[in-house]
Amino acid sequence: MKVRTIRAVFASAAAACLMVGSGCAAQANGQLPMYPNAKNLDTMPASVISAGVPMVLESTDAVASVVAWYTTQLSGSCTRTAQSGGIRFACPTGSIMIYAHQEKAQIAFVPSMALMR
Repeated sequence: MKVRTIRAVFASAAAACLMVGSGCAAQANGQLPMYPNAKNLDTMPASVISAGVPMVLESTDAVASVVAWYTTQLSGSCTRTAQSGGIRFACPTGSIMIYAHQEKAQIAFVPSMALMR
């Protein structure tokens, strides 16, 4: 997946969250765990997810390792699908997209569009 495309998705989701306010707050209710061996790519705190702002983490771990960890951590209500360039876990409160970027694994948290209505 191209970085420009991913950033465009994040920008759209963030703008939608700003327009609807607290309707995105359920995103960070503890149902989308953050990979422990990853660092935040942005200067914003992880708590911004509670406001519905998309966020990207990066890890030097292999994508397969990150996917395996999320497979064991997510509830049965999340659906795993292969996307172009990565794996997507779609959950009721949002999605987690895992993909390779410059020999690292990136983990993107995207608020659920249903929460933004």
